[in-house]
Amino acid sequence: MPESAFICLMYHALDEPSAGRYSLTGRTFIGQLDWLKAEGFVVEGFVGLETRLNSRAWPARYVVATFDDGHRSFLRAGEEFAARGFQATFFLTREFCRNRPDFLKDPEIRRLAELGEVGGHGVTHRPISLLSRVEARRELVESRQWLEDVTGREIRHMSAPGGFWNRASQRLAREAGYTLVGNSVQWWNRPQQVARERQVNRVALLAQFGREVFERIQRRDLRFFAGRRLRSCLLALPNALRGRWEICRRQAGSGGPLGRPESRVSNSAGSS
Repeated sequence: MPESAFICLMYHALDEPSAGRYSLTGRTFIGQLDWLKAEGFVVEGFVGLETRLNSRAWPARYVVATFDDGHRSFLRAGEEFAARGFQATFFLTREFCRNRPDFLKDPEIRRLAELGEVGGHGVTHRPISLLSRVEARRELVESRQWLEDVTGREIRHMSAPGGFWNRASQRLAREAGYTLVGNSVQWWNRPQQVARERQVNRVALLAQFGREVFERIQRRDLRFFAGRRLRSCLLALPNALRGRWEICRRQAGSGGPLGRPESRVSNSAGSS
């Protein structure tokens, strides 16, 4: 076991200079990868993680790496991972890629699929757990179908748009063919729990995090994670109220509410 627990990192974009709190400079990003390499970490995406969940063969120092949304800088990130013998999973939102000029287009997505794994991140990035069953199923199924059509590869993994997720969402994802889902819960992972629940907690990497914070994340520093969880709870309160309102509003709707917003995973401080 990887010291009985492992971290999953969640990136969003690389920009020069940083374009926001979820945007890292290339220098910061490369510094993090070089530190992981020097410290002897094995870095993999969801494909490698799922293989280890089945085989139970874990390195002593292990990290899972993911990117969300589909920014064009994913290609640079994929090349940096590959250059160090690392792997990662890149989760893409269909309408972002189709409609935003600074997001990946089909030829770039195919190139990215050669550098690492690609996975689903919804069609429109709408919050899955706040949608009707019909709408949520469409987001999950059409996202997967789009990526399989573009890449010619089977898509088995996804991440929850905006971190909005619950048990009903998980059931629909399983029915749609997904075997692992990345959430936005700011905590570490225990292999037994991931194998049972098929969800992966992910820590959002922010522009203001320096090297010291990055190292604290890898050490599973309790003070850091407790602070992130407290902040998540405070930020999630308006979303929980919004979710309750949506469920009440949909009670008479044809699709019905997808589920309770207060299930294990809802929205948290880490965007996705």
